[in-house]
Amino acid sequence: MKKLLQSDFMQTLIATIIVGYLKFCYATTTWQVEGQDAVEAIWDGKGPVLLMFWHGRLHLGHASWPRDRGQPVCVLASMSKSGDVSVKINTRFGYHSIRGSSAKKSDPSKQKGGAGAFRELIRWIRGDKEIGGRCVAMTPDGPRGPSRVMTEGSLKLSQISQAPLVVLGQSTKTYLEFNTWDRMRVPLPFTKGAMVWGVLPPVPTDTDEAAFEALRLEAEQALTAVTDHADALLGLTS
Repeated sequence: MKKLLQSDFMQTLIATIIVGYLKFCYATTTWQVEGQDAVEAIWDGKGPVLLMFWHGRLHLGHASWPRDRGQPVCVLASMSKSGDVSVKINTRFGYHSIRGSSAKKSDPSKQKGGAGAFRELIRWIRGDKEIGGRCVAMTPDGPRGPSRVMTEGSLKLSQISQAPLVVLGQSTKTYLEFNTWDRMRVPLPFTKGAMVWGVLPPVPTDTDEAAFEALRLEAEQALTAVTDHADALLGLTS
């Protein structure tokens, strides 16, 4: 059974079902949007940009970025079998994928392509002369948590590429919530949704260790704030 579930046929089928369901949910959701003016200026500017949302709202992220206006999007996917499905899902939404993830803290000797993936993300987000900069979409508390604790990787990417940080909070009135470390939510169709944008400047290249930690906490708090505000707009508590 495990071999069947990990087969390319089953992974393609699973990805197709998930994408079809999510697109149906997005299309039948009435969205309330706040703070979009600031990010529209970034779309028009065509420079590099880093988009961040918490891992628990991962299944809402695809509803946010306009493919006809925004920069081309890349998503980091793990090297695992579940990462294979993620790549197929991202492809169906029109996103590029880069494979790799950080080593486990319990055994840092087991590298999973993280360093190479980070270099690829830098090349991607910088773009080229023809299309300008690109977008990297990240869940800065993923893939293992702790929930809503921002890792340094996203800020390092901003520091090197000088990409602004776009924090995105999304919520829907009705959803399924799983008993996972991130309290993963899956939207239900025919509901109300909220989307709250925020923009932070790029991390300065000359930031020292203490200032970097302060900026990390600021970005973490900003991302939590827009996420909680999206819930509040719908009368929910996080």
